[in-house]
Amino acid sequence: MRFKRIPRYLLFAVLCVCLTSEEPWLKNALASNTGRIVFTSFRDGNFEIYVMDADGGNQDNLTENPSYDGQPDWSPDGTKIAFVSGRDGAGSQIYVIDADGKNVIRLTDGPGGKGHPDWSPDGRKIAFSFDHREDYIAVMDADGRNREKLEDEARYPSWSPDGGEIAFVSSRDGGNEIYVMSVGGQASKRVTQDLVPKLSPSFSPNGRRIAYEAHHEEFHHIFVVGADGRNRVRLTHHEEHHSGPAWSLDGQVIAYSVLDGIWPVNFRGTIHLMASNGRYIRQLSDGRNASDFEPDISPLGLAVSPAPNKSVIWGRLKKRASDLP
Repeated sequence: MRFKRIPRYLLFAVLCVCLTSEEPWLKNALASNTGRIVFTSFRDGNFEIYVMDADGGNQDNLTENPSYDGQPDWSPDGTKIAFVSGRDGAGSQIYVIDADGKNVIRLTDGPGGKGHPDWSPDGRKIAFSFDHREDYIAVMDADGRNREKLEDEARYPSWSPDGGEIAFVSSRDGGNEIYVMSVGGQASKRVTQDLVPKLSPSFSPNGRRIAYEAHHEEFHHIFVVGADGRNRVRLTHHEEHHSGPAWSLDGQVIAYSVLDGIWPVNFRGTIHLMASNGRYIRQLSDGRNASDFEPDISPLGLAVSPAPNKSVIWGRLKKRASDLP
């Protein structure tokens, strides 16, 4: 019996090494990603939409317009970006631009400010916030047609990956809380309960978690909570404001911004990446020369899943462990 225990203990030691070795691997993957990130920048004294590589290089201005341009959101196929602009003298409206900065198309018009566009997973619709005597969320076709009001007292929409639900923020119960509504018209459900201001919910790619920004101990931090409201985890801890989380396609990486200073005197913002467990933070933009925020990760890049054979090896080890006495 003593002889049989030895290989079992050794095997479980190997299992532990396999489990802990994923984090250094993820750190290296985070540092070597390829892909594109879209974001808003105030570096030239004007809000513009920029894109950059996942390592912070090749930063390009897509909009180059004297009016406000911000709140960018990649289309699911990575070919277009929805954003908000004050151009055309029509107030804040939703526009779409090609990923290379060409073919700007205006989707909305009329009174009231529109904001926070978010593409549906199939790319056929765009949800957005509408501020006109009241806050509510509306949805329209990707070409701007067939606009429909979905939810009163709601803003910051984020589609679930199956397209059946939208997470949003509402103060209907006395605090800015995260809710989830059914796109099919069923009653919305409240996800968070702690009565502190929250912004920018973002569904994880598997639909099981929601990342968001919340006020905590004098600063804004990035949190993740289960879509059922359980298992809330705080991811950022430095005494700075952390804003606007956005997931990579495989859910392993979260992009966000760190904000500092007072608007507009010495305001600074920098774009960061971190692993979805809050570790291995990497700064991409330089806040000394720019004010960058509102990042979104292209669905065509930043996929950092483990090597295909990793799960196979892990499965074999578990099977061997179960076969031991």
